[in-house]
Amino acid sequence: MRSETGRADFGEVAALLDELVDSQQLPGANVVIHRSGQEIFYHQSGFSDIANGTPIARDSMFRLFSMTKPVIAAATMVLIDDGALSLDDAVVDHIPEFAGLGVYADKASDATRPSPAHILTVKHLLTHTAGFSYWFQSGNPVGALYAADPGINQDRWRYDPLFGGLDGLARVLGELPLVAQPGTRWHYSMSFEVAGILIERVSGQRLDDFLRRRVFDPLKMDDTVFWVEPGKSHRLASLYRPKEGGGLELAESGADSPRLKPVPGLAGGGGLISTVDDYGRFAEMLLRKGEFGGARILSAQSAHAILSNHLLPDQLEELPELAKWGLGGAGDGMGFGLGGAVVLRPPANGVPAFPGEYSWGGGCSTTFWIDPKHDLSVVFMTQRFPPAADMPRDLLHSAVYNALGLA
Repeated sequence: MRSETGRADFGEVAALLDELVDSQQLPGANVVIHRSGQEIFYHQSGFSDIANGTPIARDSMFRLFSMTKPVIAAATMVLIDDGALSLDDAVVDHIPEFAGLGVYADKASDATRPSPAHILTVKHLLTHTAGFSYWFQSGNPVGALYAADPGINQDRWRYDPLFGGLDGLARVLGELPLVAQPGTRWHYSMSFEVAGILIERVSGQRLDDFLRRRVFDPLKMDDTVFWVEPGKSHRLASLYRPKEGGGLELAESGADSPRLKPVPGLAGGGGLISTVDDYGRFAEMLLRKGEFGGARILSAQSAHAILSNHLLPDQLEELPELAKWGLGGAGDGMGFGLGGAVVLRPPANGVPAFPGEYSWGGGCSTTFWIDPKHDLSVVFMTQRFPPAADMPRDLLHSAVYNALGLA
């Protein structure tokens, strides 16, 4: 859609956000769109706290959940650019707790005596082919073992100082079997928490310190954190969940969130908090081949590696189903880069998505994508958990590309 002046008319995008809020599908949301290095649209709608009537603002802070993963992928590639690490490095060389790592063979096997694992590499971590699992994937036997561990279940390790943070997590994961041999299939997992451990071991710094010095400070991402300092606590949006019969109910108030005090377990898979503009700068850095605002974060080669598909179709059977839950859309036509999905062909549902697009989402219904073909980045923030089966990603794609005349 074009206005009479020839400029893109983003009224459809604004109307979409307003409708999602008015219909009580989302509490509030904002979106920022950049093209050719320039911001071309911003819109906000709804509330960061419904009961208090606090509106969403440009500086509202949102739980990223799994949109943390692309950041960790980039941080890992910083170490590769430094020459301190390579994608082919054996993870056990840096995390010796994994020396006895094995693979769960089948349901009838003794899970305490798994078969030895093949060499687990850094690349396996960043492509979700490492073979780890998550506690909420209790439908598979390894996920059930995670759920049975009192430290891992419900992510207690992140908030309990007695667990030992990332070092404690390394010990526990080193004693649990993998779902499959490393490198064989895509399985959504705690591999990015393991990448966080790796970053600490290789850099000799705490994960939050490394991210601050090498990624956030250079990009002026001043509001991207694992926990919110007191002076910014009023900006943390409340989290909502769908209510039986329709509408939303409070899941976690921003005013008394556990994220308002130091978090002992720094979760590389889902622990960051950010703003629409901070994440927009990160997205633009990836789109601009590792450099943004005069700061080079990654080599062009490393940025290209993040945005490129690394897996074969027969490794990706689980991706479409996960994409429906955490990324939105049909999930078909996708490969996987480092930390995010890569469009290989347009989806069958007709939603405009172009080959080379890199994207990911989070459990609180946030999402972003970068489209190198059209020099475009889009970041969408909200706070609803879990995401709807029809997350707004597809609707947002259609609205954005309609406005640009590219649909």
